Amino acid sequence: MAAPDDYAEFLERLALQHQRRLADALQTLEGRLAGYMQTAPATDGELFDMEWALSARSEIRQAMEEEYLAEVQDILGDYQEVAQQQLDMLNTFGQFTRVPPEVISGLQRQSFQGFEALASQQLDVLSNGVYQASLTGRGKADFIEQLRGSINGIYQASDQAEIQELVEVAQNATGARQQAAIDRLHRVYAADRLGNNLRRYASLYAVDSLNQFSSTLTITTANEQGIDRFEYYGDLILDSRQFCRDHIDKVYNRAQIKKIWKGEWAGKAPGDPFIVRGGYNCRHQWLPIVEE
Repeated sequence: MAAPDDYAEFLERLALQHQRRLADALQTLEGRLAGYMQTAPATDGELFDMEWALSARSEIRQAMEEEYLAEVQDILGDYQEVAQQQLDMLNTFGQFTRVPPEVISGLQRQSFQGFEALASQQLDVLSNGVYQASLTGRGKADFIEQLRGSINGIYQASDQAEIQELVEVAQNATGARQQAAIDRLHRVYAADRLGNNLRRYASLYAVDSLNQFSSTLTITTANEQGIDRFEYYGDLILDSRQFCRDHIDKVYNRAQIKKIWKGEWAGKAPGDPFIVRGGYNCRHQWLPIVEE
């Protein structure tokens, strides 16, 4: 299965590339907004100006559009190459029809709306945070640290040398060394931040968006061919969910798939089983079985 293996590796590399690009964009966004917050009027280091706080929303929105959503738009341009690679892979098994360009464009817009929804949610968090901090007279420096964390979490910028070193390890290392760095950030520096932050959600959505785009192309082309049987295809990794372990490399027809996917399991995502597959952050794909 050289062709499916090659395509799976292509998707994996592209997902990692997209995550890195988003991470860089969010670091830039964090710096820009932290710099903007430094201009907020303060008395004895405490925020107070409600008029300034109300006007901050438009500045935050502009920064998010220019630093984050502009990068998202560029990333989604790669989906054209995904469509071509996917068609090339399928055509090693039979003659498949190219998905119409307008369908691909529609799927790209749909993916953008998902990233846009994350930006909108973050805009509310930040703008409401500025308002509340000004209303209660919160320290400017303290709020800026909170702002950094809400964007990038544990990977937020810091002036402390050891934190910077630990973050670098957490970003680039693997295995026990990476986990030790993250544990120390949490334990010693209380750098929680693996919870609700834009980087975490955008990174996860980058993977889901890419794989769901690919899955939508697969089922669209399979429908055109009247294909009824599919292999649940892909590799298993250490944290693969049990549901995927139970079904990997097995072949099912459409009726069987719909029956199996009515069940419940950890990480299940709502939607069509041919698109959401094993659930959130699932890298597995459906491979159409072309009958002789």
